[in-house]
Amino acid sequence: SGILPAATLHSATMKKALIVVAAIVGSLGLIFWIATWFRADEAVATSASRPWPGGMGTLDSLERVERQANEAAVKLKALADALPQENEAVTRFVEGEMTRNELMIEQPPAIPDVTSILELLLDGPVVWAHRYEIGDSATSANRGAQMTVARALIASALAKARAGDPAAWEDLRAVWNLARSLDGQPQMMEQTAALSMVRMINAVAWKMPLPAPEWLGDLQQRDMLPQLLRAYQHQTASYWEDGARMFPTKWLADSVEHDRQIAETLFNLTSCDVDVPMNKLATDLRSVWRRAFRYRAEREATANALRIREGKPIETTSRCSDGEWAFDGTTLRFSREIATPSPDAPMPLVLRVAQP
Repeated sequence: SGILPAATLHSATMKKALIVVAAIVGSLGLIFWIATWFRADEAVATSASRPWPGGMGTLDSLERVERQANEAAVKLKALADALPQENEAVTRFVEGEMTRNELMIEQPPAIPDVTSILELLLDGPVVWAHRYEIGDSATSANRGAQMTVARALIASALAKARAGDPAAWEDLRAVWNLARSLDGQPQMMEQTAALSMVRMINAVAWKMPLPAPEWLGDLQQRDMLPQLLRAYQHQTASYWEDGARMFPTKWLADSVEHDRQIAETLFNLTSCDVDVPMNKLATDLRSVWRRAFRYRAEREATANALRIREGKPIETTSRCSDGEWAFDGTTLRFSREIATPSPDAPMPLVLRVAQP
């Protein structure tokens, strides 16, 4: 009849089940063996115990101090949210003046009222919450608000400078205070925001009414690399902690050490046109490093342009070991161009500055 006895069917089913169970057990055993083979607890621990440059310490010694936002930060965020978002006219105006090497300022568009924001930033310290989770939504929202405020204030400063109003410097000082409010923030997104702000200030400062205020000297003397390196270290520490807890591998140890070596290289570089390896963890930061080192030359461009406008001789030597400055009576020029990738909109390193 072709119909197998029930006992035979049961036996066949049992055999299939045993085969499946054996396969699963074998697979799990193989996975466990592979995991054991690739685990490198000691190497991962060692990678976190090596000191980073500039006295930053080791990954496994980093302290995380939580901090809540103060009332000024909460109010500033609310004022920023009330500004027109994605204001393309203001963005084009600011970027146009940052990248134009002429002293004359073009006609500004309609600029939102920033009086309340200006007063708040000039009145007292703004303290933002410290959040350590990489890429959290609250920090991302804060960054968007901060950049909106910075662009609006830069636009306001340019409009006042075009009218010859020395109050333009106060708008720039407010942006400087905003940038400094990000000191110590652990996330790279906040430190790149601070870098963008000081570069914006510097890129338009040479067009402001004379004389330049004393606080501009503080901005000119501050290098942004240490803050960026600390944020980079925090980023690496975050991935190290997650990996060490879940699956400490030789690949993780090598990646952490690779990032530390990048920091060592950056700390010791003296050129301003840099090309460093890509970090293996998280977002590619090569464009950040190029902007940070180019900013060293940008600061010198602004300082020399202001000297020329004041009738003083320029500083021909540069902190950049790969360049120097020259002035032919009308044009200030760095000896090399330093390209940065889009969407960066840097100030030119060739400025047409007329003697007063």
